[in-house]
Amino acid sequence: MTRAEEIAAVLRERIASGRLRPGDRAPSTRAIMRDHGVAMATASKVLALLQADGLIDSAPGRGSVVLAPDRPRAPELTAADVIAAAVAIADAESLQAVSMRRLAAALEIPTMAVYRYVPSSDELQAAMLDRVLGELEPPPRTADWREDVEAVLRALWESMQAHPWLPAAMSMTRPAVMPGAMPMSEHLLGALRSAGLPPRAAFTEYLCLLNLVRGLGATIEPELADRAATGVTEDEWIDTQLGELRAAAPADRFPVMAEMLHTSYPYDADVLLDTALTRYLDGLAAGLAPASPR
Repeated sequence: MTRAEEIAAVLRERIASGRLRPGDRAPSTRAIMRDHGVAMATASKVLALLQADGLIDSAPGRGSVVLAPDRPRAPELTAADVIAAAVAIADAESLQAVSMRRLAAALEIPTMAVYRYVPSSDELQAAMLDRVLGELEPPPRTADWREDVEAVLRALWESMQAHPWLPAAMSMTRPAVMPGAMPMSEHLLGALRSAGLPPRAAFTEYLCLLNLVRGLGATIEPELADRAATGVTEDEWIDTQLGELRAAAPADRFPVMAEMLHTSYPYDADVLLDTALTRYLDGLAAGLAPASPR
């Protein structure tokens, strides 16, 4: 029997006799080193043996805890778990609500333990983006470039509605490296290239289209926050402002605005997206069409 096995047997007896009860902290690596005069490798082996027997559970930042005989071992936390928790917080509250402290509280681990999985807030945000954009599933490419462009942009729009923080987290000028976003980019750029655009022109249209959707998407989170704070929708809020707006736009000076302010207009972001995409792609298609002979 090795020295580690001998010490593990002693600790098993303590657990079996009730001297170490479920929920108690098991001796740490340092405590085993001190009490038994062994090296760190041996002490670590002791804890590994007890964990393999299902007698203790070890987790980063919590140490080792004695398990009840019928209690299943808690699943080991992974970086994916941390990122998923961050996405859930951002979805339910806001991107600003995601902090290392808030994340640690949600995961029930010490704040410093979060840094074992994500080294910084910037890397956490990049990982959140990578995860969400990696979930986009545009349909298979077709022979119609316009249909393919619309498919990926509508998938992005749906993702922004599910994750209202997404537009604010996206940088169009200094994007993070996100492997998960590559399929979306490949799909959109491929559709634009298949329309006959050369690489540089295709990339220009790619950026314009992403910015179009991102710009409209950026209105989602503030509106949800305002609605939660006031209990009033955007249309209901406008109704409360109509009197002042009409007074600020007398018909003799601003006839077009005055006409608009006396016209019912239900705000619908989906309608705005449909209109913007249709007009943009109509213009792009017209630019691609061969010139008519004079």
